[in-house]
Amino acid sequence: MNQTNFGVRAITVLLSAAVVVAALALRASAQQESWQVIRADYGWRHERADVTALLRDLLSRGGVNGRVAVNNQSMGGDPAVGRDKMLRVFARNFRGEQREFDFPEGGFLEAAMFQNQPGRDWDDRPRDNDRDPDRDDRFRGTDHDRDRDALQILYAFYGVQHRTVNVTDVLRIRAREGSIFLHVSNDMMGFDPAVGADKFLIVVYRFEGKEQAVAVAEGYNLTLP
Repeated sequence: MNQTNFGVRAITVLLSAAVVVAALALRASAQQESWQVIRADYGWRHERADVTALLRDLLSRGGVNGRVAVNNQSMGGDPAVGRDKMLRVFARNFRGEQREFDFPEGGFLEAAMFQNQPGRDWDDRPRDNDRDPDRDDRFRGTDHDRDRDALQILYAFYGVQHRTVNVTDVLRIRAREGSIFLHVSNDMMGFDPAVGADKFLIVVYRFEGKEQAVAVAEGYNLTLP
């Protein structure tokens, strides 16, 4: 009788464990599933800005440390001053299922959650091929004699979606005085990578040891830090 009860309990435990494992596997699969961005907007109620192209660009480059910050800087402006804004991402998976993801202002979204949009790899930051630490530090925008808390431009690009130009050196030159203030335009960037399109300047930088990203629409001013 005791053996029978033990056997029943053992079977029950095994079945329960199997259910838990299956549930965890299903949850992990859902979290790892890749979604493609169809449309995205940022704002509050009806005061919203279309940030589809901007978000696709940020995601395709992996964001900053694998995440994209949801704030007025990274989203290219403040469409609803004084309001608690939301980033809405409308996406589709490989099965054709569509879903809306909501990310509050001040939060982050994981770049790995969304499929990187196809396009050329614009990020031509030099890799450590020559094993020259001094040269690598210059490419990373750092200098052994520079204060680690100073403004450092890691990389920057100007354009829209897959029509972009790398303007890292342009901003690094302007950052030598410790700050940047410039009007975002084709003339200032030295090139128009997408004639007739509304472009963005996206800058990933480090200040006081913290990496951040900022996006500024063409026609507006960039101020760093």
